Amino acid sequence: MRLGIDFDNTIVCYDGLFHRICVERGLIPANLPTSKSEVRDHLRRIGREDDWTEMQGYVYGARMAEADPYPGVLEFLRQCVRCARPVCIISHKTRYPFRGPQYDLHAAAIGWLEHHGVFDPDRIGLARSQVFLELTGDAKLERIGRQRCTHFIDDLPEFLSSPAFPAETHRILFDPNLRHETESAFTRSASWAEIARFLENELTMPAIRTTEFERFLPFLTRHGIHVGVELTPLLEGGNNRVFRVHHAEGECVLKTYFRSPDDPRDRLGAERAFLELLWRRGLRRTPQPLGWSDENGWGLLSLVPGRKLRSEEVDGNRVDEAVDFVLEINERRGDSAAEALLPASEACFSLGEHLATVNRRVARLMGIAPETDVDKEAVEFVREELAPLWKRIRKQIDDGSGAGVDRELPGELLCLSPSDFGFHNALLASDGHLRFIDFEYAGWDDPAKLVCDFFCQPELPIDIRHWDSVIQPLAKLFGTAAELPARATKLLPAYQIKWCCIILNEFIRADSARRRFAAGGEPVDRKRCQLSKARQELAKAFDLLGRIA
Repeated sequence: MRLGIDFDNTIVCYDGLFHRICVERGLIPANLPTSKSEVRDHLRRIGREDDWTEMQGYVYGARMAEADPYPGVLEFLRQCVRCARPVCIISHKTRYPFRGPQYDLHAAAIGWLEHHGVFDPDRIGLARSQVFLELTGDAKLERIGRQRCTHFIDDLPEFLSSPAFPAETHRILFDPNLRHETESAFTRSASWAEIARFLENELTMPAIRTTEFERFLPFLTRHGIHVGVELTPLLEGGNNRVFRVHHAEGECVLKTYFRSPDDPRDRLGAERAFLELLWRRGLRRTPQPLGWSDENGWGLLSLVPGRKLRSEEVDGNRVDEAVDFVLEINERRGDSAAEALLPASEACFSLGEHLATVNRRVARLMGIAPETDVDKEAVEFVREELAPLWKRIRKQIDDGSGAGVDRELPGELLCLSPSDFGFHNALLASDGHLRFIDFEYAGWDDPAKLVCDFFCQPELPIDIRHWDSVIQPLAKLFGTAAELPARATKLLPAYQIKWCCIILNEFIRADSARRRFAAGGEPVDRKRCQLSKARQELAKAFDLLGRIA
């Protein structure tokens, strides 16, 4: 996160000051509401526009020291600096007033920041170089882009609506007097407490430590990255640590892969082999692999500029695009380079292996240690609801499969699977097309598992009405017209149970250790939230029972 903040009427509150001075000068009645906008509108209504213009120069200059900060804004700035979150103040402010005495407005603004400890290392500690007072609105817009702000907070919707506003910057409208309640084009917040809640994950995630940064430098230098290097942690997932690397010639992504004796999966090896295969073939829907350190468990990838899809954007066209990607990576699955890839994580080559995989996940959850109240609730949920439903689903699949439950799929019916495939691992690029990311579990697998995971992943769910659009083109490539659809339909409720278990990984100690690694420290306790999500997903498994053949 690289945060930019406007100054006047966003950090500094002038409501009481304007009202007080105008009453002193007899320009407004004392019972007029105290907001700055009410004072301005009153003076305009009575034909005192020039007085209003001169008053602004007087307040922003001679009386600036009397203005108050908005509640919570200094604490917010302190939190950003404490967590090493890049933050800057960018304001459109002329050097001198348009009318009246020529106060130095820039000096007054800097003096206000000094008075409130913004530059004092013992109070807030923002660097002076991170305050930009621009003479024009266009210069302010250019500065936001030059500082690569991922978020910008401003009180003026007309400024945030500017066609020149950087397209990739998330716009937050600060609206403390609730004057823009119908504004829906931006994230709107009425207080700094609301803004802090909105940005909570970015603000609480520990920043990269200096020693860790220095540890990465030789690796980055070997790949030509050594001038103007800056690393920003990204919240991309719960398995690895990911950093956005800013350098003199552009940006890329540094990924550090989780390793543990309790989880021996080679995430780096799987992603490296998969990405390098695709790029050798000329496929360009993924990040480009730029370099690897097997010893340290690091990967350097090209930055894919884009954003996550919104749930309402997951439509038939996007589903078709995802299916095309799977077909594309499997066009030459019979060549020697593809055959050299290993099985995917939790790969399954028979119905029995699918059932055993889900059964292991359910059994792990049966061992949750009931240390807290929410742990006890999770234990009760697993034992009283999830496990009984899984037993019922497993029996129906067993009974409907007979001796065929252990029959292995022949090689020609297997697929090269991205694994953990879904729109949660896709970005919408500026060209309007999707790019797909995260292949640390990729490899050979049953296409039925790919299909079931695609529909069951809970982050960006896919409506079951798209089932035929997914299964039919895959069936033509990975088997007879009936075999893959029948197998995937039979397994779908089992995979809904599997995803309930994945959601509850927060309760498994080995998995919570992986989450701590990815976050760079102790994450906010998500257990209760995850338990609520698991209940919702379990309800879907009931609904899917009728799909078992």
